Amino acid sequence: MQLKHSPLNAAALALLGLSGHASGQTAEPGWEFDTSTLVYSEADSRVQAVEPKLRATRYGDDGQILSAAVTVDVLTGASPNGAAPASAPQTFSRPSGNGQYTAAPGETPLDDTFHDTRVAVDGSYTRPLGSRNAVTISANASNEFDYTSFGGGATFTRDFNLKNTSVSVGFNFASDRIDPEGGVPVGLSRVPAPGAPTGRDAGTESKTITDLLASVTQVLSPESLAVFSYSMSLSDGYQTDPYKLLSVVGTDGEPLRYAYEARPDERTKHAIYGQYKRFVFDRDVWDISLRLMTDDWGIVSQTLDTTYRWNFSERRYLEPHLRYYRQSEADFYRAALFDGEENALQFASADQRLGQFDALTVGLKYGQTLDSGNSWSVRLEGYTQLGKTAGVPEQAAAGLSKFDLEPELTAVMLTAGYRFRW
Repeated sequence: MQLKHSPLNAAALALLGLSGHASGQTAEPGWEFDTSTLVYSEADSRVQAVEPKLRATRYGDDGQILSAAVTVDVLTGASPNGAAPASAPQTFSRPSGNGQYTAAPGETPLDDTFHDTRVAVDGSYTRPLGSRNAVTISANASNEFDYTSFGGGATFTRDFNLKNTSVSVGFNFASDRIDPEGGVPVGLSRVPAPGAPTGRDAGTESKTITDLLASVTQVLSPESLAVFSYSMSLSDGYQTDPYKLLSVVGTDGEPLRYAYEARPDERTKHAIYGQYKRFVFDRDVWDISLRLMTDDWGIVSQTLDTTYRWNFSERRYLEPHLRYYRQSEADFYRAALFDGEENALQFASADQRLGQFDALTVGLKYGQTLDSGNSWSVRLEGYTQLGKTAGVPEQAAAGLSKFDLEPELTAVMLTAGYRFRW
C-alpha cells in the first residue's frame, strides 16, 4: 500500500510507528537487514528448536522493493507418536525399522529420536505500476531430510480514496514432496510388532496447495487504521503424517495393537481476518486482531491477538503480547480406536494438533533504537496448551478414563533480533 502522497496516511503511519516495509510505504533508498534467532523449548524434554533468520531488503529510488531471506530450523527432542497411554510399558519400532523406544506406564508415548534440519529461502519483488498500483512477485523453497517444497505467487494492490484505501488480491501455489524415513505406511493398516518389517512401502508422496487472498486496508484517521481479509486454501494430495499411529484398545482401555493413521487427500480452508491499530495517549500503539477459520475436516478455530507498544522514551519501548487460540477437533480425530474399528473407518488420526484444545501465549518484548539508527529487540514468551478429551470410543471410555489423554503442553520462546541499514 503506497501511501506516501497522502497527508492523512503519512500522519497515520508515522503516528502508528509502521515501518515502510510492513506498510508498503516507500522507505529511504538503500539496503535494510533484519536478523533474528528464535529459541523454542517444550517442557519435559519434548521438542527443542533453534531458528536463525536473515532478511535483506533493497529499497529503490523509484519505489521498487527487492527482498530475500534465508531461515534455518534445527529441531530435536521427543514428539508424541499418537498412541494412547497404557498401564504397562509400550515398545515401538522407530520409523526406519532400526531400533526401538519404550514409553513408561501411564505416560504419553514419545519418539525420542525426533530430529530435523530445515533450510528455507524466499524472495519477493515489488514494482509500482503507475501512481496507484503495485504488483509483488514472490517465490520460496525449503528442504529437510524427508520433505521438499517449492512455491510462488503474486499480489496486485490498488489504492483508492486519495490513497486512504488499499485493496489487494493475490495467490500462492506450492508443490510439496515427502519421502518418509522407512517408507510410506498404508493408512489404518496394522503396525508390525517391534523387530518385524515395518509394513511400509518404498516411494514418495506429494501434494499441492493453492492459496487465494483478498484484503482491504483502510486508514480511518491520523490515529488509526484497519485491515480486513479473506483467504481460501486448497490442499490436494498426501496429507497424512507417516510417523503417527493410533492405539487399538479393548474395553479396559489397554492396547491390543496399533494402526497407522490416515487423513483425507483433500482439504479446503476458509479464513476471515480483521485487525485494528490505534495510536493512544499521544505516545503508544495498541494492536488487536481476530482470525476465524473453518475447514472441511470439521475444524473451527478462533485466534485473538493483541499487543500494546509502550514507548516509554523516544528510543525505547516495551510491548506486552497476549494471544488466545481455540480449536475444535477434526471429524476423524480419535483418541484411540476400539477393537475392529480400524476396519470400518476410512480416516482416523490421534494427532493432538487435530484435536480440541485451547492455547494461551503471553509475552513481553523490549526494543531500542541506537544512535546510529539501527535497532535491536528481545522477546520472551510462554505458551500453554490445554487439550480437551475428544474422540474416545464409547466401549472403552471407562477404561481410558484412568489415563491423561490430553496432557498439558507448555513451552518457552526467546527471540532476539537486530535491524540495520547499509
